[in-house]
Amino acid sequence: MKLFTDEQRELYSNMLPAYGALVTQKTTAKILNVSIATLYRMRDQGIGPAYKKLNSKSKNGTVAYPLHEIVKYLTQSNAKTA
Repeated sequence: MKLFTDEQRELYSNMLPAYGALVTQKTTAKILNVSIATLYRMRDQGIGPAYKKLNSKSKNGTVAYPLHEIVKYLTQSNAKTA
């Protein structure tokens, strides 16, 4: 099973030096060109890239996004038919 397509692998390789493997909410919002509030709503609605909740002992633990999940989200087909 391939983890990444060739396109995804290239994008990941280009983004990794700039962003690292685990990306903050603020940076993820910039990458996706959305506000942090929109990113929160996306999480709440179960859409957007998968994320990790750090400091899970607190209700509002720190949220971070694995870069590979951002790459998958950016390159997936969002076309839907009615």
